[in-house]
Parts: sequence; structure tokens; C-alpha cells
Amino acid sequence: MAVVCHRAPWLVTAVAGEAAPVADGAVAVADGRIVAVGRFADCRALASTVVEHDGSVLTPALVNAHAHLELSHLAELGRGEPAQGDMPGWIYELLPRREAMAISQEGMLAAAREALADLTASGCGLVGDIGNDPASAEIGGNTRTEVLFFLELLGLSRAGEAHGLAFLETLADAVAASPHGPYSVAPKLLRKAKERARRLGQRVSIHVAESVDESRFLADGGGNFPPFFEKRGVWDGSFKPPGCSPVVYLDRLGLLDAKTLCVHCVQVSGDDIALLAERQSGVCLCPGSNRFLGVGRAPAPALLAAGILPGIGTDSLASNPLLSLWREMRILMEDHPALDPATVFAMATRGGARALGRDADYGSLAVGKKASLLAVAYDGSGEDLFGFLVSVGNDAAVTWL
Repeated sequence: MAVVCHRAPWLVTAVAGEAAPVADGAVAVADGRIVAVGRFADCRALASTVVEHDGSVLTPALVNAHAHLELSHLAELGRGEPAQGDMPGWIYELLPRREAMAISQEGMLAAAREALADLTASGCGLVGDIGNDPASAEIGGNTRTEVLFFLELLGLSRAGEAHGLAFLETLADAVAASPHGPYSVAPKLLRKAKERARRLGQRVSIHVAESVDESRFLADGGGNFPPFFEKRGVWDGSFKPPGCSPVVYLDRLGLLDAKTLCVHCVQVSGDDIALLAERQSGVCLCPGSNRFLGVGRAPAPALLAAGILPGIGTDSLASNPLLSLWREMRILMEDHPALDPATVFAMATRGGARALGRDADYGSLAVGKKASLLAVAYDGSGEDLFGFLVSVGNDAAVTWL
């Protein structure tokens, strides 16, 4: 068995409890798996070939825990200037434009694959992708980046709920179905989707507490969502606000557990965070999209203090001018300058892999894991390394190994 040893001046494993960078580090790889990792002096005996990566740091590939690649053909929306904080208004602009474009399925897939190719080139090895079209499951075919596809469910009115329930019955067991959010999916459909996921051993990825309007709608039926639903013709008054936060509502319905990934979590209280931690639910933050839409900043320090290591996602090109985990890390540090850079890098790697249930293969450099690793150009010291990784942004020069 041929063993290739990749050597660089610095190594970052992102393994829990091992934040310090390793000088003169190495990763030995055979048959696509890591067989040794650590100091070069400890790995070299295994190698039949040594590949030098001078002026670089070896890192695990990044993980994008939440994306909507299907919306990539709507990138002009993500380059515009939406009304800050008006989530219903942005959705109201998105949906008609999506319908008016009437893009072919082939065109949609082509734009999505181009966006995925950009993610791959930037060093992203795993993506949790959400789509409404079953054909979007094909986006990740034959790519270096592994794509975990979640088919999104919608349906708040009686008719929408009935359609969603009937649709669930038609899906093949291999399809992971996920409800869009607590404000857009009726309670019975939310429960049935989670029950199905439990039966099949699948994860559920759901938008949670993204905007003030969502929280108001669930609290007392107020905010801008009811007028939006009426304009869209999907409001029949059958939904009764639960009178609580989105997190508490999902917990009451039995959705919160270790296999539920709550995306955004901007408008969450201390009690919400404690509940997420108690249920061991995954959390994914999307700082770039949240900044673009003006919905607020997720309380990353409070989540970390509660023992939750969130993943990081980009959301879509319709709400983010660029799909780049490097940029997301930089924005997160700008939003929360007191965060430990090593922790932020762990969020973009180990946190995302764990949130997607793929930490046995991705997210860190450890023996037995997939050889999904990068050489990132870096000429600095170990002391400055994590600060560099979370601030380099789109200037990161990445080579896949």
C-alpha cells in the first residue's frame, strides 16, 4: 500500500482539544484515508513518498453546513440592496423573480454546479444543500465536494399541509426531507417530517429564529408575515400562533434532538440556547446572509458558552454575494471580535461536520478519516496562524492534496 506523506511548516488538525498548530507537521495518506498525522518526524517512517508544501499550513477541508445551491441562478439578488431586516419583503421579491425567470431545469443545475465548483476551488469538502426541486439532488454528482441534499417541505395552510403530507408519502426512503421553518410549515407536517427522519435515521435541517418577523408571527401572529402570506394566496387563517419562541415551539412538537440542525438562530434567547444545548441539537450560523438581509447577528459567544459548537453556512447566492467559508469566518470575527480565532476555524470545519452527522469522515485531521485536506499558503508564525485563517477571506490561496 503506497503511503504519501504531505509535509508543511505548519499543521492544524482541528481535533477537539488540540487547538495549537503543529510545527513541521505532516499528514500520511493511503487509499484516500489518513493513516498518520502530527509531526513530520513521527510520520515519515510510514511514507513511500514525501510531498513538500513549503510556505503552507495543512488544514482539514472546510464544511459548508447550509447552502441553497438551487438558487444560484438568482445571484443578482445577492448583489442588490434589500430592505434591511425585512425578511418577508425579501422573500416576496425572490419568489416572483424565480417564477418569472422560468429557467430550465438544465439551466438551474448548470448555475448550481458552477457555484459548487467555486466552493470546491475555495477548499470546501462537504456541503449541506437545501432544495425544493428533487432534481437538485443531482447537483453534487461526480464532484470532489460531497453534497448532502435535503429536500425542503413547505405548507402552512390546510391545503399546503395536505399537499406536503401526501408528497412525503411519495418520497423514496433515500431522500432526506426537511421542513423549511416553523413559520412556513404547519405543525402536523413538521411532526410527520421529523417522525419520518427518525424512522429512516436521517437528519432534519430547518431554518429557525432567523428574523424578528418570524418570532413575532409565532408569538402573537403579528409582524409582516401574515400580509406576505395573504399576498401569496397561502393564508387561510388555519394556523394558530403557539405563543412562544421558534425554538420552544419546535421542542413542543418533538423536533429538537441531536439529529436536528437549526439554521441561523439569530433571534434566540438565553432560555432558547439552554434548550438547544439540552436537546443536543446542531446549530449552523450564516453570518454573511444575515448581514446582507439585516436580520441581526447570531449570539455566537452565548452559544459557545452553552457548550454548542455551531457550524457555519453560506446560505444562497440570492442572499449572499459570495459563497465562501473564508469570508464567512471573517464576517463572524468582525461581528464578534472577542471570539477565539481557533474556535471560529473549528466551527468552519469540525462544527459543520458534526452538525451534518459526518464528523467520522470530515472536519478534522485524524487517523481513519477521509483525506479531505488542504494546503493553504501561509508564511507567518504559529502564534498568528489562526488569526490569519479566519481573516484572510477571499485572498486564501488553497491547494487540494
